[in-house]
Amino acid sequence: MSENQEKSANPENDGSKPGKMALLLIFLTIFIDLVGFGLIIPALPTYAQELNASKSTVGYLIASYSVMQFLFMPFWGRLSDRVGRKKILLVSLTASFLGYLIWGFADSIWLLFFSRMVAGFGNANIAVAQAYISDVTSLEDRAKGMGLVGAAFGLGFVIGPAIGAGASAMGMSLAALGFIAAAFSFIDLILTAIYLPEPKVRSDAGKQRYGMGISFYLNTLQAPNLRVSLLIFLVSTFAFANMEATLVLLTNEQFKFDNMQNMLMFLYIGVLMVIVQGRLIHGLSKKFGERKLIFAGCLLIAIGLVLTPLTSNPTVLYIALGILAFGSGINTPANQSILSKLAPEESVGGVMGVGQSLSTMGRILGPAVGGFAFEHYGATSPYIIGAATMVLAVVLSLLLPEVSHGGSAEQGKPAA
Repeated sequence: MSENQEKSANPENDGSKPGKMALLLIFLTIFIDLVGFGLIIPALPTYAQELNASKSTVGYLIASYSVMQFLFMPFWGRLSDRVGRKKILLVSLTASFLGYLIWGFADSIWLLFFSRMVAGFGNANIAVAQAYISDVTSLEDRAKGMGLVGAAFGLGFVIGPAIGAGASAMGMSLAALGFIAAAFSFIDLILTAIYLPEPKVRSDAGKQRYGMGISFYLNTLQAPNLRVSLLIFLVSTFAFANMEATLVLLTNEQFKFDNMQNMLMFLYIGVLMVIVQGRLIHGLSKKFGERKLIFAGCLLIAIGLVLTPLTSNPTVLYIALGILAFGSGINTPANQSILSKLAPEESVGGVMGVGQSLSTMGRILGPAVGGFAFEHYGATSPYIIGAATMVLAVVLSLLLPEVSHGGSAEQGKPAA
């Protein structure tokens, strides 16, 4: 896209309120996507017992949402390039609303599976949201806009379980949680329909981020300077999702936490991650560089995962989760930064899309493996598995190339 085209497509350039509202709505869309992923987690153990569902089934249920996101992110992204960002966001938000509505009426585990898959199908609109930001921000403001996506992602990932635990503590049923999620999606749908402008000029960012063909994915994964960072994306998300999906099972069984205590625990994790990512990461990155932060972050996550199930003392648990949250808070943005610097300039969006796809794969495998391990091998097993994978990530971080603040490094060359 030319400079003139980009300016015409960018409502932010003139400082207009519609541009700020557009970015706020995109933030809200992604935030609700991730809240929807985590909202159900705290209530599932109780609900699974009522429906005679095993702990493995709980893990598969959580994973089913991410499976649909993984499968349909390229579909929504490519379609938005053809017919428009706003139209696709409205359709996807409608699907998400319907999925949560079905959840509210679900009276069987299979209907709950169906509702999660419909919601995941609708919430696979992350590529569209990122493409929208690419269309309405200048090159100078692009990083800031994408940072908004990252903030919504991280915040929703941990606030969802906190809201779910809080609602359960207030005596709300799982059905009520479904209606709450449906209400959030409906509000987002109405605000998007009324206030979100269609970009004046569309790029091919939806395709470039998530739909560039199998050859691009394979070549990206094989690029020497990219594959280590991409593998760390997969491993780190797997370990965190493994922990998140089984943490309430652990606290119910080993610490006898009630719903209010679970809510406070998730809020604690979320607040720490927000502080690290919002306040500390920039200064730490300038002082130490991304490579050292990834090493330290992966090591801290491994330590936190090992410590989490090895005590029945809540104070020690909170220390372990604090270590884990701090590690995740520095690892994820540092890895995103180094990957964007290593990627060839002409395909940064595509490479970051591959990274996001691998993160989604981690959110599929983590709950599935965690729930199965918890049921068949005991409460500590998901955390030992997660810690072992993070030790692998620590080793991998030593293989990352050095990257200057300007991004200079010998770059991999994924082909389109």
